[in-house]
Amino acid sequence: MEKIKQIIQKAGPARMGAALLCGILLLAFAWGDSLYGGGEEEAEAGSTDAPAQTEETALEQYKETMERELVELLRRVEGVGDVEVMLTLRASNEKVTLKDNNSRNGANEEETVLVEDSERNSSPYVIQEREPELEGVVIVCDGGDDAGIKREITEAVGALFQIESHKIKIMKGKEAKE
Repeated sequence: MEKIKQIIQKAGPARMGAALLCGILLLAFAWGDSLYGGGEEEAEAGSTDAPAQTEETALEQYKETMERELVELLRRVEGVGDVEVMLTLRASNEKVTLKDNNSRNGANEEETVLVEDSERNSSPYVIQEREPELEGVVIVCDGGDDAGIKREITEAVGALFQIESHKIKIMKGKEAKE
């Protein structure tokens, strides 16, 4: 225990904070990978349509999660009131694979790097996975007729999703008839 205390004192608070942050980030990445990457073996073991269905399901879950989080955020904004959100996505997840460049006899050849699992099945080595691109956002809310509220919502959505303001439509919801 004394040795650990000496190491902590020697490293200083800045380095310990950085090490702690790195550890938290590693845990977050591992958790995210298991959340979005899990279940691939079961999908491969099923029929040939299973991967396409899994991709569609994951895409739909991603969209629903983003819509739900945006609704929860907008409900906290003063003047927005009751809110509904619809997102449209341009493309599905994109996996970027590692490529190996070979020069043979003056010609450049590019080959995808493959990895093998324990059962000797090979698959491309994925170095990055990009989330789907957002195409547009429609928001229906009680405060949708107020120019200030519209501006605030447009700026918030543009900052969250990096989309242009002309792809964000905000409308006032009709009042419920009782």
